[in-house]
Amino acid sequence: MKKNILIIILFSLILVSCNSLLDVNPVDAISDEEAINDRSGVEKALTGSYNALQSIGLYGRNLIIAGDLAADNLVWTGTTQDYGQLLIKPIPSDNSIIDGMWSGAYDGINRVNNIIDKLPGIAGISKTDQDEFMGEALFLRSLLYFNLANYFGDVPLRLKPTLDLSSIDLEATSKELILKQCMDDLRTASKLMSAQQVSGHANKHSTDALLSKVYLTDYHISGNKISADSAAVIAGRVILTGRSPLFEVVFDIQNYNRLAQYFFSRSYAGRYEVAPSEGLINSYESGDNRKNSSIAYDDKNKPYCIKYKDVSGGADNVQVIRIEEMYLIRAEAMTYSNGNLSAIKSDINYVRNKAGLGNTSAESYNDLKLAIENERRHEFAFEGHRWVDLVRTKRISTVLGIDEKYSFFPIPLFELQTNKKLKQ
Repeated sequence: MKKNILIIILFSLILVSCNSLLDVNPVDAISDEEAINDRSGVEKALTGSYNALQSIGLYGRNLIIAGDLAADNLVWTGTTQDYGQLLIKPIPSDNSIIDGMWSGAYDGINRVNNIIDKLPGIAGISKTDQDEFMGEALFLRSLLYFNLANYFGDVPLRLKPTLDLSSIDLEATSKELILKQCMDDLRTASKLMSAQQVSGHANKHSTDALLSKVYLTDYHISGNKISADSAAVIAGRVILTGRSPLFEVVFDIQNYNRLAQYFFSRSYAGRYEVAPSEGLINSYESGDNRKNSSIAYDDKNKPYCIKYKDVSGGADNVQVIRIEEMYLIRAEAMTYSNGNLSAIKSDINYVRNKAGLGNTSAESYNDLKLAIENERRHEFAFEGHRWVDLVRTKRISTVLGIDEKYSFFPIPLFELQTNKKLKQ
């Protein structure tokens, strides 16, 4: 089908003309002279790029649900068959959930590629502001490619805007090289950006936080100890900032998500499309306050997720990177380089103590790795981390009983039909 790829191209053309979809305050139309040719055009295009993260395929719903449902934190309890298919391995390539995850990511990538391509030639913007805009665009592109690589493995690497059908066909780039591009972009972005915190926007600290995640993932692919060491060092640097939400996608009643609606029980006006698994519920230790802040029971004693609470408005913000993850990344990275055991346990205990639990009983490096995996499962339940965590550490077969060849989601059928150079 050509429809999906044409939609992506349409978004690209929308960016070039910078029409009402990219405006903070929508208007009927904006002339070509007001496109990405000046500061205002860049700001509107950047707003549109952040808005791309709100799509249903990404943080507006399905990226979050898929990360837990394809693993063992959620079970399918609804009526949408495509969610049920995420439990089947291999997942069918015509599944609409993976379709939306793929096309949503490439739509966002195309939006930021337009900014990256146009920004250097625009006059009248101070170097400080130009650096900030470029840094944010590079962060967004890295986040989207990091998600694509984690779920799909080898994917096409598009670093220029797609404006017509002439550049549609593109071979896949290896996951390792996708991560290298992310690392290069994030290192550049970190040097360009300030530490100023603006709601819903990336800054130097969120960029470093994402870089530490990419380094940790790269270690598992390349086996390069330098990547593990870099993940630990950068995570430690972010920890020193003391900031809790490092990056979040901001929603409001005009730009809403449907997470609470899909998680909440039908007794409380939700769709109850997915529910906490019995395995997750039973895995919490007694006294772990994360259980009560994540899971509740309705009047029929059915469990449902309460991490997102705005069923009618959908204005819950979605946490993408939190400070707790930096502690667990630093701890995990240190286990791969035989780091100081006390320091590793201290980082784990920070997260455990905050959850109302006592210190970890793990002592060996292997036991500490399992303890970190367990803390990540509970700390980030319903935030979409579980599947990626198990794939990253190559624990998918052991924990889920899935053949490792199914570690990645299939490339969507529409993409295979459109991009003739792409193979499943």
